[in-house]
Amino acid sequence: MDTKKIIKDANSILEQIEYHNNLYYNLDAPKISDAEYDKLLSNLKNLVSENPVILKNIDLINKVGGVASAQFTKFTHPSRMLSLDNAMNFEDLENFEKKVKNFLGNKHSNLEYSIEPKIDGLSLNLIYEKGELKEGVTRGSGEVGEVVTENISTIKEIPKKLKIKNPPDMIEIRGEVFITRDDFHILNKDSDTKFANPRNAAAGSLRQLDSSVTKTRPLKFLAHGFGLYDQNISKTYYNTMLEFSSWGIPISPKLQIAKSIKEMSIIHDEIFKNRNDIPYDIDGLVYKIDDLELQKRLSFVGKSPRWAIAHKFAAETAVTEIEKIDIQVGRTGALTPVARLKTINVGGVLVSNATLHNFDEIAKKDIREGDKVLIERAGDVIPYIIEVIINKDKKRKSHFKAPINCPVCNADVIKEKGEVVLRCSGDLDCNAQKSERLKHFVSRTGLDIDGLGEKQIELFHQTGLIKSFSDIIRIEEKKDKIVKLEGWGELSFNNMVKSINSKKNIFLSKLLYSLGIRHVGEKNAKLIAGNFKSLKIFIESIAVSEKYLLIDKLNNIDGLGPKAVNSFVNYISIKVNYNEILELLNICDVSLEIIKVQVTKISNKSLLFTGSFQSMSRAEAKAIAERMGAKVVSSITKSTDMLIYGDKPGSKLNKAIELGVQVFTETEWLEFTKEL
Repeated sequence: MDTKKIIKDANSILEQIEYHNNLYYNLDAPKISDAEYDKLLSNLKNLVSENPVILKNIDLINKVGGVASAQFTKFTHPSRMLSLDNAMNFEDLENFEKKVKNFLGNKHSNLEYSIEPKIDGLSLNLIYEKGELKEGVTRGSGEVGEVVTENISTIKEIPKKLKIKNPPDMIEIRGEVFITRDDFHILNKDSDTKFANPRNAAAGSLRQLDSSVTKTRPLKFLAHGFGLYDQNISKTYYNTMLEFSSWGIPISPKLQIAKSIKEMSIIHDEIFKNRNDIPYDIDGLVYKIDDLELQKRLSFVGKSPRWAIAHKFAAETAVTEIEKIDIQVGRTGALTPVARLKTINVGGVLVSNATLHNFDEIAKKDIREGDKVLIERAGDVIPYIIEVIINKDKKRKSHFKAPINCPVCNADVIKEKGEVVLRCSGDLDCNAQKSERLKHFVSRTGLDIDGLGEKQIELFHQTGLIKSFSDIIRIEEKKDKIVKLEGWGELSFNNMVKSINSKKNIFLSKLLYSLGIRHVGEKNAKLIAGNFKSLKIFIESIAVSEKYLLIDKLNNIDGLGPKAVNSFVNYISIKVNYNEILELLNICDVSLEIIKVQVTKISNKSLLFTGSFQSMSRAEAKAIAERMGAKVVSSITKSTDMLIYGDKPGSKLNKAIELGVQVFTETEWLEFTKEL
């Protein structure tokens, strides 16, 4: 076993995932298709699964969606809107079923699944109270979305009142807003705004600030699930959806039941074969455990329910030519090669760019300018190059060489140990990095400043109007120069300043994340900020003289890896960065986030489960404990608070008794949890 290679490969994939997460979630500028992203994530999960000891510190990124825009009223969903894990083939489906059965135990050997197409649209949560539509909310982050109630009132398929005599006091009905392919082509033909694909058209139409614009767009809706409800509807998902239909809620006409993986395979092949007969874009099928009681037991893990999975369709392909290979420089200095293609129609979408990921990928596939290439697209505008098509009668151009100097600032290009990504060493001397960091600062997941997007940041940076984060906050001082620029005036400037001022009240975690420090994403920013009891202590801790004390302090934070620690400390060790943070703390109203946690008798207690359980699987028992705030451990020590055991507990029970650890039988544990 080559441990170093395994770690290197895992870190390389993780680096790519983090990079593309930033592009998709933070910059709203994806460079790879959903299919390629899914492959990266799947490869990392497989590697971790095969090497759990070696890769125990690998953090699998769990993102559900974006964030709610300040242009719309924010709304916290009564229950989280989760995303689904993906299956790429039938082996993945078999593994999914195996995990479900292992979790539930042997009593549930025969499972039934509901099946429906996965619509490529925009997720929507409809909240009905006593049968009346009260709110329509986009998914957003999965926890907080955007209120678009006025806009969805223009969609004929969404009833304002349910057709039921005794409606639930409250129910969340979830579904997808979309535009059919025929309507999309008509819309693009008749509109000055040209959309890339039906999904973008649907998203852009639903999120209009003026509902009269939305009314002119041919939006449609189909339900595909539900969240909280205050009374039982049916025992199965399938029958619940049929009941929704009787209430006037539109559901998929392709909704059906399968009783085995074999039946799922037949249905999949049939729908895939005839998918073009469906009037709207679908990118796969969704399989759900049909029994709602089992769904409740299975619950969820991370960002995804245990009881559902999305089976993605194979991507569409086409052949075109690489006209040029450009190199983009990101905010962390990462150099990303991008192929500029001879424009081609792939699955109804015109594409002219393809990601090349990194320079190792170019060398591996021997990709050159002028080459004909086979490209793959799966639901995204920017495709992925599968292979070069060699024409023996045509002389190829020379090999594409990775740069030794940054194409923007001419600084040396470096490759850090264990990484495949090349980086510009220029840091703040590189205008590209400066510009990208400033864009990240105002992005939707940063300070989320309306009226100050990528184009505006680039203009202000190029003209020298903003050079730092604090310049953005103090931009009112540049009014005389900005209002004279083309496209700007008193009104647009005042609106931008108003938006900036509204974002001065900010949590420290959000501020740290907005700085764009490498390896310090939203999760790590919260971990760092949450380790300080006051802003005064934070300011004192980041002083240069406290550097080594800070390293020790951060290293003791559970869940914060060494890369994030080193990256954060190195960042604040640079005088200009340190001074910038102090300046932001001075001109913004920064506070510490108070995280509310559910408190039970076992909150923060260390629990160990051992032996075979009868009423539920050990996995389910662990999941229940974690939902109550407990920490589930795998080995018995003096610090273990409780041991819960079933049949054949082994030596762990004896050791627990020896150490004086509180022990429970399965029955005793179930009785104990009822009181919590």
